[in-house]
Amino acid sequence: MKKFTIVNLILLLVLIVALTASRLLAAQNALDFVAIQKTAEQGDVDAQFTLGAMYHIGQDVPQDHAKAMQWYQKAAEQGHAVAQFVLGGAYASGQGVPQDHAKAVQWLEKAAGQGDAHAQYALGDMYRVGRGVPQDAAKAIHWFQKAAEQGNVYGQVNLGGMYASGQGVPQNHAKAVQWFEKAAGQGDAKAQYILGVMYMRGEGAIQDKQKGCGLLRASADQGNETAIKVYNDFCIAK
Repeated sequence: MKKFTIVNLILLLVLIVALTASRLLAAQNALDFVAIQKTAEQGDVDAQFTLGAMYHIGQDVPQDHAKAMQWYQKAAEQGHAVAQFVLGGAYASGQGVPQDHAKAVQWLEKAAGQGDAHAQYALGDMYRVGRGVPQDAAKAIHWFQKAAEQGNVYGQVNLGGMYASGQGVPQNHAKAVQWFEKAAGQGDAKAQYILGVMYMRGEGAIQDKQKGCGLLRASADQGNETAIKVYNDFCIAK
């Protein structure tokens, strides 16, 4: 299973956001490029974001990341939270703009402050690893928690990991299990694997090998190679 870095994962989330925007527009038969461009040029924030998404994905126009970021920036400067997240992700990954982690953090902070869960997760991870900001586990926890409470699976996994390791908070396996449970319930393979191991060991929960093996199998079925190995070693009768 491919292992994502924070930059790769932010870029993936940015692409998902742009794809979702373009598909929604297509479903609404709203993809009239000339009309959207005219409205965007008149300063309409939603049209600016839409035009950015169209250039980002190449929907009815040639794909052009630089133009996409220009329109996202116009929308972001008007306070469009999703555009702010996308622009932050672009600076983190260097897509359409020169890579600049400090600028990435600036835009992610604006979006996170408006409650965007993707931005809250991404900002938390920037603080966790110290990219664009001084490393700060307490601030990482703060933003992971906000994202996790909105149901963001990456926030839930990372918050569980912080409680499991005691990074930025007192180590608490029971709380780790609670957050891994939420992420595993959304089908996250990493959370399923970690939670499976915790049940096998009785960490943070009553030991339950049957439940542990079930979670390991669910993770393995998604291609998690570590889960496959652990499942084969401990859950299949020899």
